[in-house]
Amino acid sequence: MKRHGRKRPYTEAGIRRLPCARCGRPARHQWNACADGLYRPVCTRCDVALNKLALRFMRDPDTEIKIRTYKAKLA
Repeated sequence: MKRHGRKRPYTEAGIRRLPCARCGRPARHQWNACADGLYRPVCTRCDVALNKLALRFMRDPDTEIKIRTYKAKLA
């Protein structure tokens, strides 16, 4: 399986042509980890999961509310 990722952000049109780097579904968002410097295409489901993981890692007390709001914004 080819791993997608690049040093510069994808355009909105470009991201839609790629599969999610994690699960292979159509990508709609991109994610960047400072540790490797690559922008990676991610689908909506994986984008939400990444956001939830990061908020939980930061011990944000409003994680569930923020994730519900974010999901509604994406719908």
